[in-house]
Amino acid sequence: MKHLRFAWLLLAIVCVFFAFCFGMSRGKGNANGGQKIVTERTGVSVQERLTGADPSALPKRSLGAIVNINTAELDELTSLPGIGQKLAQRILDYRGQHGGFSCVEALMNVDGIGEGRFEMIRNYVTVEEDNEDSGR
Repeated sequence: MKHLRFAWLLLAIVCVFFAFCFGMSRGKGNANGGQKIVTERTGVSVQERLTGADPSALPKRSLGAIVNINTAELDELTSLPGIGQKLAQRILDYRGQHGGFSCVEALMNVDGIGEGRFEMIRNYVTVEEDNEDSGR
């Protein structure tokens, strides 16, 4: 009698296990609503990893247009990916208070620009004196 109960219990546990595995394979057991979580993919920019969007759709600038953060106006700064009106104004305020930027990495001193956002705009900014003659 004990062996029969044990067999039924074991059969029930195996059935539950297979049902769980089947549900997980179908995406039913995913806690975030069926969305896949990708922690790292090779060949994907920081911009795409942060926003989840196609990187070619995000930049509002052409690939050759570089913004000189020491001379740019508000509208030029807001054309950078991930930079809105408020953040652009913070960049202008920081530039006014500190006499400009000595290097593009100094942008990370502006409140709201961390490593991730900086990586999104790094290739679109410069601190060169004459942006058009620089070849960048």
